[in-house]
Amino acid sequence: MTEGTQLSSRQAHALFDILTSRATLTEIENLKYIKIIATFGPPLQPQPSSNEKPSSPLLRILLRSFILDLPGFRNVTSQFWTDSVVPLAKALNNSNLSESYDKASVGIRRTLSTAIASIVESVSRGRLGGYPKKSLKQDSLYDQANPEHVVRAWDDFLQCIIYDDLLDKMFIKAAETDRLSDHESVVQAAHQYALIMLASLLHHNLIVSPRGQSIISLLNRVHRLAPYFLIKQTLKVGNAASMLSGMTQLVLAKMNLSTLTSWFGGQVSDSGMNLLQQIISQVLSAENTELRKRVKQIEQSKDAPKKSQLDLLREYSFKPADEQQSIRKESAMMTEPTHKHALDYLSLHLSIRDREQLIQVLCHSSPDLLTTCIRELVSVYDPIIRALHKAVDLGSGVTDAQSFLDDLIALAHIDSSSKSTKPAPVPTIKDFVHLLQKHAKSSHVFIHQALKNGKELSEWYHEYAIHAISQYKQQQQQQQRQQQQDPQTNPEPESGEEDTKTASAAGDFTPFLTSLLSSIQNSNDHQKCLTQIDAHASFLDSLAQKSKKSMDATVRASLATTQSSSSPPNTASSNNAAEERERGSPGIFLLKWQHFIDATPITPGPNDGKPRTGKSKSVKVMSAVDVEGSVGAAAAAGELGGDGDGDGDLEPPDVRRVLEVLGPGFREELGRLVDVSKGEGK
Repeated sequence: MTEGTQLSSRQAHALFDILTSRATLTEIENLKYIKIIATFGPPLQPQPSSNEKPSSPLLRILLRSFILDLPGFRNVTSQFWTDSVVPLAKALNNSNLSESYDKASVGIRRTLSTAIASIVESVSRGRLGGYPKKSLKQDSLYDQANPEHVVRAWDDFLQCIIYDDLLDKMFIKAAETDRLSDHESVVQAAHQYALIMLASLLHHNLIVSPRGQSIISLLNRVHRLAPYFLIKQTLKVGNAASMLSGMTQLVLAKMNLSTLTSWFGGQVSDSGMNLLQQIISQVLSAENTELRKRVKQIEQSKDAPKKSQLDLLREYSFKPADEQQSIRKESAMMTEPTHKHALDYLSLHLSIRDREQLIQVLCHSSPDLLTTCIRELVSVYDPIIRALHKAVDLGSGVTDAQSFLDDLIALAHIDSSSKSTKPAPVPTIKDFVHLLQKHAKSSHVFIHQALKNGKELSEWYHEYAIHAISQYKQQQQQQQRQQQQDPQTNPEPESGEEDTKTASAAGDFTPFLTSLLSSIQNSNDHQKCLTQIDAHASFLDSLAQKSKKSMDATVRASLATTQSSSSPPNTASSNNAAEERERGSPGIFLLKWQHFIDATPITPGPNDGKPRTGKSKSVKVMSAVDVEGSVGAAAAAGELGGDGDGDGDLEPPDVRRVLEVLGPGFREELGRLVDVSKGEGK
């Protein structure tokens, strides 16, 4: 054991980041395995074995703390999890959906799962370590045109809702008015910060990500098929029970022979599809039609692999996961054009099979697991839906949502079919800020109507909000311990910097991390861990600086957007797209998300036979190819970067030794917290 180890706040925060980041990503990735679902524990497994360790302790802590106490959701029965959610999860797991590695591109599921992980890891650090309390100036005014004020306002806003009564004031004020300008200055500036972060998230997901245009294409297909007119007409029905019954029939009722015979006392059958399943099936089937056209083109190409090789590739897509894993170790030499066709051919067959499996599980399973889950959720949310129907014009809300999606799809879609020699304009974060500013008012009106006219709704969600924010309160002893720390050892971050919160260390988790590091027996391991922790701390500092620069530019650009909002957003800022790509997005979580994607292992290329990663330019270009075979305009214009472009100084350091030595102890502590945490406070 290494005695006398004292982590500085900067080191403690870096170690906390390393451990929570890996734990979050690993637990989310592992949900694709049946054995993980089987050992997840409550609520998926009501009575786990006493000798069994929970497979996902961090996710269970977050589930207890924030999800299971949601209004409506708190009323679901244990049977909902064991009889509906778990069978649906197992059915999806048994489908053996393809991996990014085999498809030689970063898939949509990988893109979205890493996005979720980058957000959840921040939430998990707040839940485990708490949010640091500090003294605030009374009645501070914040200039929304000043980037430092906007960032500081967000921190002060969190301080006030966690440790003061700002949450109560916001509920009262929102019930009185739908005007943001009537709220306190800190709320207005924090609203601007949140809006910029949401715009950055949308921009990164839909524009920066190679899969962004595929996501927009998928969203557009669903959007065009959604029966908005029928939904709005049904929501206008005055009687809440009739409205709810009508919506359930519209979305979930199956039109088949058994539906007719059930009116006369016959047995209801799961055969056929309801409207939701028809939309899912139609969208995925349409994509498969395009994918099969591309398969034919490869088979007819003069550079295509031999027929025997194509047959092997096609058969591979239907093999079990363990057989696929063993086959990956084998290789065959091909010329570069043939190798590319082989990769495309395998990727297409995997994509076709994925869609067929999703249609089978979600639309044709017996019993109908998806419909059962939705019906049970509608049942437990019945009181909330009735209260919303009474308090809010739901039809207008759907109109607002439809209008927002229209504008979002129009903005995010990059036309790559144009024959013009000039590349298509690429939207910037400023354009997404403009979009959210345009539609923010409708959400303010919705919240105002719900709180003003729905007293029960207000009470339910106010009670939940108090519970949720209480999860971020640090223990008083820990707060006092931090205040007594030497400021020279733990200097405060620069004013206005969206930093790594080094002054707060790891909050309530700092003593445990210090003890964990001190428990290392081997002095060499101890020193190597400290070296890697320091390197990661420097990496986080660099991310914070890059995020700060991007936030400064985005705040100033969004101010210019507000002052000249009449200009078309997609063309006014197109010249700034390359500069913005180099600068990056505001928000450390987005920069870390990109590193998650870049670290994705991908099958080797044709040259050296070494596995590639999501960072490779060839992988990014292939990831940007849509179902029709077109390369996204961002890739064609060189907006995707790759192979280290623009981010060479922000390479994540090697922290494998830290994870090997300290990871097991961290997971053991999370398992202990699962047993003592009941979702109420710390």
